Amino acid sequence: MHPVIESVGEKIKQERKKQGMTQKELCDGICSQAEISKVENGKNSPTIDLLQSICKRLKLPISSFFEDEQVSQKLNEIDQKMLRHFREKSYTEMSRDLKKFAESSSAFEIQFLVQYHGILLEHEKGNIDFRSCISALLQLVSKEKLMDKSFLLYTRIQMAIAVLYTNQREYQHADQIYDELLNMSYQTREYKKIRMKIIYNYVRNLYRMKRFEDGLREVEKAISESKQMQDLTYLGHFYYQKGFLLESLNASDKEIKKSYTIAYSFFVATKNHAYQQILETHLSDLLLFPIQERE
Repeated sequence: MHPVIESVGEKIKQERKKQGMTQKELCDGICSQAEISKVENGKNSPTIDLLQSICKRLKLPISSFFEDEQVSQKLNEIDQKMLRHFREKSYTEMSRDLKKFAESSSAFEIQFLVQYHGILLEHEKGNIDFRSCISALLQLVSKEKLMDKSFLLYTRIQMAIAVLYTNQREYQHADQIYDELLNMSYQTREYKKIRMKIIYNYVRNLYRMKRFEDGLREVEKAISESKQMQDLTYLGHFYYQKGFLLESLNASDKEIKKSYTIAYSFFVATKNHAYQQILETHLSDLLLFPIQERE
């Protein structure tokens, strides 16, 4: 199933239900109900003509069915650049890039993300403490009524606040945020991918709280969901988390080695060299096969 096809179909279903419309009412005079059903379930890709007719009936612009994907890609582009600046502590360059992004687009999502990273930059530079950073983020969320404007950004900011709490060992505060986030509905593929990232950070928090059995249950569910989505983005990370949770629970060497080996295989397949090197350098004795030296 192609991710864009699945995302479009899911959004058609959401909008139809939001407007209290049945499949029969949506497809009347446009196509068969069977065709609409296949589109909504991601089995068929709608033609442009069909999508235009559906949009006309739902009174929506055709672009709205691709906004989540496009916005998510742009936000990820900005995030990756900012993360590199944080890693390299290139704060002057980061400020310059944030200014460029702010000037390049008037889109709400871009402007908001620039402000968000600006707050994190002030925290990273030591100009504000972590509580002031969280307070500034919460004020930004409240001021912009973010929950109503952008589900994507709302979940990202809440997750960032939870990570700040975890990093300061305030695990209960982080746990409350994760509990709220994981009880929200994630319908489209892009939203489900964000949920995977939330679960990854949630498991980290559970590990820090020494709730190893809870963490193992969550990571097992995440592995199953990732496989259903046919998405490798976090699969290696989840098997890696499973490995150290099994170690903490004193599981058998066989189980532990199996998890780390699967994680390593996914890191190689997805070219995640950082985690691949961690396993090669520190955990090679917990893999089921010897590591060949790279040329």
